[in-house]
Amino acid sequence: MSVNSVFSVAKKMKKGFTITELLVAIGLLAAVLAASTSIFHYSIEAQRTAMATAEIMRTLRAITDQLNYDFAGIRTDDAPIIMQFRGNSTDANKADSIVFFTVGDFQTMDGEIRGNTARIYYGQAGLPPDTNIVDPNKILARKQVILAPAEIGSSNEYEPNSLSELMNIYISDVNTATDKWLKRPDINYRDSNDIAMYFAKGVDNFTIEFCGKSNILGGDIDWQPPDNTRRRFGLSGVDPYPALIKFTFTLYDSKGILKTGRRFEHIVYIGE
Repeated sequence: MSVNSVFSVAKKMKKGFTITELLVAIGLLAAVLAASTSIFHYSIEAQRTAMATAEIMRTLRAITDQLNYDFAGIRTDDAPIIMQFRGNSTDANKADSIVFFTVGDFQTMDGEIRGNTARIYYGQAGLPPDTNIVDPNKILARKQVILAPAEIGSSNEYEPNSLSELMNIYISDVNTATDKWLKRPDINYRDSNDIAMYFAKGVDNFTIEFCGKSNILGGDIDWQPPDNTRRRFGLSGVDPYPALIKFTFTLYDSKGILKTGRRFEHIVYIGE
């Protein structure tokens, strides 16, 4: 092999990439990395959204199961249903509440007091100012007061009255009893007696509507959403018992991933 041939082969072996080839390779690499980053980002966001949605659905299930249980034994023969409507139906933080009496298997948090009749309150909770909770409207309270024998005494969870005795008190002074029963409960996390009222967090814009039997026409339901007023149904009330009650509320996840939350409706049937 001649000297010129050797130098020619060596020259060919040392030849590298051109600038154009390098730019194309870098561009392809950047595109692949960008696509991978985008896919990774969307995968993480999808996972976060799925976890937030699952949390909200667990809260929804807990709320609807408890509503169904409480309303399954509702007393509509000798006890009232009382509703308080706060704010207009278009308000972002509408906070309605309801009180009724129901039959079931109830007990206090410590399990020492049991009873089969209780007064139930549902509504947004209030909070003492020293708990550092910015928005108390996002806590749904369920206050259960068991009707217990007179010798037991009273507490936040039970009171010494039979249903008939309590109804006599209610009829003798309807406004005082109604004000007491519909009082928005304050929940102090440092007080073990208040924990029983802490039903669900991340609940806002709790709205109640009702429908009487006469408002169900041809399969269409005419929901009645009175604003800024109080309604008493049944015993000593102006209105007969509603046939249906609809609860509408917004649920948020604990980490604030779903910024606007999810809006749900749940309907309970009261009957005749």
